[in-house]
Amino acid sequence: MNQRVLPIVEALQRHNDKRPVSFHVPGHKNGSAMPSAGKEFFSSLLDFDQTELSGLDDLHEPDGVIAAAQKLASQVYDSAHTFFLVGGSTAGNLAMLLAAFQQDDVVLVQRDTHKSIINGLRLAGVKPVFLYPEYDEASLLSLGVSFQTVEAAYQSYPSARGLILTSPSYYGWTPALRLLIEHVHDRGGVVLVDEAHGAHFRAGSIFPDSALTQGADVVVQSAHKTLPALTMTGFLHIGHSSKVSVQALQEAIAMVQSSSPSYPLMASLDVARQYLFELMQREDDEIAAHLSEQKRNILNASSKLREAVVPEGITQDPLKCIVQVPDGYSGWMLQRYLEEKYIFTELADHRHVLFFLSFEEVPEWTYDYIGEAVKQMMEQEVIDDCYRPPLLPPSFGIQPIHDNISRREGEQQQELVEESYGEKAGADLIPYPPGIPLFLKGETLIGERYTYLRQWLAEGGAIHGGVKDKKGNWYISIWKKDGET
Repeated sequence: MNQRVLPIVEALQRHNDKRPVSFHVPGHKNGSAMPSAGKEFFSSLLDFDQTELSGLDDLHEPDGVIAAAQKLASQVYDSAHTFFLVGGSTAGNLAMLLAAFQQDDVVLVQRDTHKSIINGLRLAGVKPVFLYPEYDEASLLSLGVSFQTVEAAYQSYPSARGLILTSPSYYGWTPALRLLIEHVHDRGGVVLVDEAHGAHFRAGSIFPDSALTQGADVVVQSAHKTLPALTMTGFLHIGHSSKVSVQALQEAIAMVQSSSPSYPLMASLDVARQYLFELMQREDDEIAAHLSEQKRNILNASSKLREAVVPEGITQDPLKCIVQVPDGYSGWMLQRYLEEKYIFTELADHRHVLFFLSFEEVPEWTYDYIGEAVKQMMEQEVIDDCYRPPLLPPSFGIQPIHDNISRREGEQQQELVEESYGEKAGADLIPYPPGIPLFLKGETLIGERYTYLRQWLAEGGAIHGGVKDKKGNWYISIWKKDGET
């Protein structure tokens, strides 16, 4: 197939060249019915925001240009089939769970997983057995689920129908998955992987191996995270030996995605696939690796901060640069100083700031501004003499079947985090980013996780499932006690 064609983009251009008259949706009528302010803002987009017209195909029953675009993507990624997603990895994660499992199936699930996986478990009605990851003691970052943990889980739950993994982590750390995948397949199970941050891994040998090439049954990727696609776009890939059928996934995707998918979003997936193909044609992996390392070295030198050390057995995505702030400071502090200079980073936490690099060059002055932001933080922030190092994220090995993941327990009320110890969470409490639930609704707010939540919020983190008032106090939803009004 000719990877240099853009089936959807070219079809939209051909349609626009006809100077069509619209007696169909959308209501802006190729821009003619758009108010002036909107017309000016969206001027380059309106002619291509179309619907399922002749020659433009239908995402949910593709047999024309969308089918051709998906086949081109499948060829690039070496999948048995690739679907376009216009609801991001969230839609893909929901769909793969609905397609792969039946109600009441026991499923092994990596615990540090995105909230969309948790919601997919609820929709599928399965019984999750959560497997806690290992953590690097130096950086406190997740290393993924160990082979020993999966093996032990199967000894306790031999009827488990499969394993759900997240790889790479938000920080770009990628463990080898092949042995895990083979072990689950030997047990008759399926392996589903949320690979949201790995859509670019096919670009060259300097990147980690995709879960798809390691034998996973279904892999979901966010195209908009690391490739030049519009926000809300993604790919869902089926492995060549997958036990999950194309038909089951097609039906599930149709359930969770809009019946009126955006053509600009689909066209951007077409462009992202071609961009990835062009990257794959380069014969200068060593040069690309050198340039990536050079960027990180310049960033580290300008900030005078050190990069997190990648542990043995983990492959780092070279587009992710994790700088560690000095003891006594938090990543959120540095992020604020950077934003004052209009430099916006991907993520901050207790002790890190995550810079997401790209395949393109960064203006040199940017690095000077980063150094200035670090210097200002060190000069202006007063460090508490009672500073405590961040806690290691809680880890419990294997958590037994979670029976109340979907349970509702009456009305909710808001309560100060400091006064919520021993209560039941009324909503998922999710540090964001990275969007990994710390407590699921119905779980009791006690133990290491509660302490970790308190520290996360006290040092500048934010959560979904809570509200901060003007004084900086955090309130969270808890189940209302019996007899309370």
